[in-house]
Amino acid sequence: MKSLPLFVAMTAIATLGGCATGGKSAAEQTPGKFITYACEDNQSFQVRFDAENGTARIRTQDGSAELAKGARGLYRDDEGLWILALADGNGTELVHKSKAEYKNCAAK
Repeated sequence: MKSLPLFVAMTAIATLGGCATGGKSAAEQTPGKFITYACEDNQSFQVRFDAENGTARIRTQDGSAELAKGARGLYRDDEGLWILALADGNGTELVHKSKAEYKNCAAK
């Protein structure tokens, strides 16, 4: 049953990724610049979107990583430690080690 939390997290992120209103996220609207996202529980992280390569660079208190865009528009690192679901409004989420550490995030 260890895979159940991972499945739940992945399902939630996949659902959120599909909930965007069709617009681009703040990070995607300003490629090449770090955008700060404020999240619930007083959490925050930064994202720099690279449109040319389809990647997003994240910086958090837990570290940083280069993520590549994959299926369903989600960004993932090669090791599977980070998953980013960019959305407009406050729908952006960042998962670290199968746990949604940064939820209900909006660009500042």
